[in-house]
Amino acid sequence: MLIVRNLSKSYGKKKVLENLTTSFDEKGISVIVGANGSGKTTFLNTITSLTKADQGEVKIGDLFLESLDFKKHIFYVPSDFFLPEYMTGSEYGSFIMKRYPNGDYEMFKFLFNTLGLSDINGKLIESYSFGMKKKISIAAGLSVQPKYLLADEPFSGLDFESTLLVQNIFEIFGKKRKLVVISHEPSTLTRFPNDIRLMREGALIPFTGSPNELTHIIEKEGPLHEKLDRVQKYFDPS
Repeated sequence: MLIVRNLSKSYGKKKVLENLTTSFDEKGISVIVGANGSGKTTFLNTITSLTKADQGEVKIGDLFLESLDFKKHIFYVPSDFFLPEYMTGSEYGSFIMKRYPNGDYEMFKFLFNTLGLSDINGKLIESYSFGMKKKISIAAGLSVQPKYLLADEPFSGLDFESTLLVQNIFEIFGKKRKLVVISHEPSTLTRFPNDIRLMREGALIPFTGSPNELTHIIEKEGPLHEKLDRVQKYFDPS
């Protein structure tokens, strides 16, 4: 089990995460949603060591965040890429697979080709489009077969067909391992409704309503609410 206890993170005077405590089982798909700036990305960055928490602990079983063994059981597909652009797609796949105990290069090649990247296998990653980089990140994350795959907006940059394909792959993957996904795609919320968590005021809150209800909640919170109010007054001052 992935356990997070009393996690806090502030930027200056702004508290982004405040004594956040939660946990994730070893199988299935959890979807995190929330208004812009609510702390979703900070949460994933913090539990993967990209951002240092002010306080709190993160562990998988008895393995703490700071240990190398912890890192072998978790893979992060961020919204911003940290890819070695001087490598080709096949070189990157080989490089990543060798650094995880369950890395499967044959699976990486299968997913790479299935996601429509076979024509660019020998090209440098610097030449890849945003969507291509997203696909290779997803292929790598799945192929190292971690206990926990974390993904921040994995469907952004993907066309409709690719989104459906990745959702299907995630569904299969989630039968044996765990995915924690940040996504506002209505199709994602509809497809994976069993564990939706709303990031609000520095905490993760279980959400059991419909995607439409969730949209209304987010519209009422934070900067979006203020912007919608200004738009309403501008176009309909009465």
